[in-house]
Amino acid sequence: MKSQILNIAIVEDNDDLREELSFFLTANGCRVWESRSAELFWRQLHAEPTDIVLIDVGLPGEDGYGIVQHLSQLNRYGLIMLTARGSQNDKLSGLQSGADLYLIKPINFSKLLEKINDLWQRLLGDDTRVLNDPSNVPFVPVSSERKPDFQLDRANFQVNMVGQSAIALTPIEFSLMERLLDFPEQVQSKQDLYDHLWGDNDVELHRVDVVLSRLRAKFRARGVKLPIRSIFGKGVVYKPNG
Repeated sequence: MKSQILNIAIVEDNDDLREELSFFLTANGCRVWESRSAELFWRQLHAEPTDIVLIDVGLPGEDGYGIVQHLSQLNRYGLIMLTARGSQNDKLSGLQSGADLYLIKPINFSKLLEKINDLWQRLLGDDTRVLNDPSNVPFVPVSSERKPDFQLDRANFQVNMVGQSAIALTPIEFSLMERLLDFPEQVQSKQDLYDHLWGDNDVELHRVDVVLSRLRAKFRARGVKLPIRSIFGKGVVYKPNG
């Protein structure tokens, strides 16, 4: 397996925390660059290789939600929000804006590294590719068992459909859809889906519902009804003919 260098951007206005995070992640083999505001981050982004972005919510000027919303539309980055705002509504706002993970300060650096590594492996998938070079990853059509109108483009985290322009997904949305399409007609529990998507001990099954809601909304905006059904008390199922 080819070794990959993980490129991380830190957007944090607390100088001490930003420097500590940068030192810790660099010491653990990551390439790190830093910004103390959204304005500086946007200036640097296109010049710096970036795979995962750690984003504080309470930034001067544009806040972290704005950064996440915009980046999630680009479908190129893993997004982790780091914040002292720990209410349920704040978590939902972060996840609905497109974040892959929403972590509450103070941050345990060792646990953060585990979550970063888990997210990195999900982003790489089975292709051991460099995220910023999607030409290394072949187009992956869905199998003949699935609805033929859907084709999953893993290189760009999008769904291609006959007669439609592609629907762009975030990495976590793509991972959920790919999982469901891999097992058509099979009901999967929300616990199993949660373990597949996040695999941590802080089980919050509502996060699965948030991702499902975002998926359905993106397809509905194109006039397409996504054939994914929630079965009360049992889980979620992809029904290509239903």
